[in-house]
Amino acid sequence: MEQMSRNLAFQLKKIRQQRSLSLDEVARLTSVSKAQLAQIEKGESNPTVSTIWKIAAGLRISFSSLLQPPTAHFMKFSSKDAPHVDEDEGRYRVYSIIPYDPERGWEFYKVEMEPGAWSRSEAHTEGVEETVTVIQGQAVISAGDMHEQLVEGDTLVFSGHQDHEYKNTSDSLTILHLILQYK
Repeated sequence: MEQMSRNLAFQLKKIRQQRSLSLDEVARLTSVSKAQLAQIEKGESNPTVSTIWKIAAGLRISFSSLLQPPTAHFMKFSSKDAPHVDEDEGRYRVYSIIPYDPERGWEFYKVEMEPGAWSRSEAHTEGVEETVTVIQGQAVISAGDMHEQLVEGDTLVFSGHQDHEYKNTSDSLTILHLILQYK
């Protein structure tokens, strides 16, 4: 029960602050008194299931989201542990470094392209934006009428809702960082 109270305290305060709501405003939305809400946020109260439902309904969130433990304030990812897929007979490798999360709205990849490697991608759904940064080497990115030569340090942002192609036109390994942003 103690852990549940700590989780509820953390989640209620976090949601209230994210929405810039005062305790008075939350009390009005939830029909739970300001004093009880303050006690809940301090972890000094063990509210009933009915009270937690009132808070969830008033804030239009799930009941279970109020009971979840806090997420870590940092996450570490390594391409060594990342799942990957190969194309072009293994010469084009895509590592999923940071997977998609609806709260973030984006995902992050590392792409390795051997000399002469290329990949063609079909159009993504409307609103997808690709951000490509060349970390090492060079690449040609094509999408629609656009054909851009990128070298180390260059970043290109383009709409991913059209067929597009990545090519390594150099004689050395090219490494790209790719962010897919979903809007």
